[in-house]
Amino acid sequence: MIGWLAPYLRRCALQRDERGTTMIEFAIIAPTFMLMLIGTFDLAHQVYVRAILDGAMQAAARASALETGPSSVAAIDAAVRSQVKNIAPAATVNFSRKSYFGYNDVKRAEALADQNGNGICDNNEAYEDENNNNRWDLDIGTAGAGNARDVVVYRVDVAYDHLFPLYKFVGASKNIQINNETLLKNQPFGRQGNKSIVSRTCP
Repeated sequence: MIGWLAPYLRRCALQRDERGTTMIEFAIIAPTFMLMLIGTFDLAHQVYVRAILDGAMQAAARASALETGPSSVAAIDAAVRSQVKNIAPAATVNFSRKSYFGYNDVKRAEALADQNGNGICDNNEAYEDENNNNRWDLDIGTAGAGNARDVVVYRVDVAYDHLFPLYKFVGASKNIQINNETLLKNQPFGRQGNKSIVSRTCP
């Protein structure tokens, strides 16, 4: 009687045997968990780079606004670059500055008599050349650190590669790009230059 039941009893015993299930569950969960962990590390690194850049730019802005700022641009930028490269050694760091006469001038276009309404200066339309560069500009800012009392937009662009190759699995770019801008007003260490406006016409 018992002999013919033996195969069935063995099968039931195998069905109840849960040894090794933990290893199987770990093999299923581990890849997903590792991807999430790597992604978290990569994101945390990006946040850290941005925080370091913010702090470095605030210090750079304070130094730039001083009387010695315009003559110390290279040293100020080098300090920001050094702090960024401490945590992203292969990063490319680029700087730009544009100065304006006042806050109301920041990133605005030069006054234009846009007779044909196409948003550009052409067909002998009159405009006010506020930065005196003999052309109509969408942004009247002048490259450089400016002079006393000028308002300056200081921008830093940072580009570097992801720490981990996770971007390949999610279709993202290999390169991370971070940029930051800060607005500063140079201290009144001298008289502000006169704003010379010349009326011209576009070809």
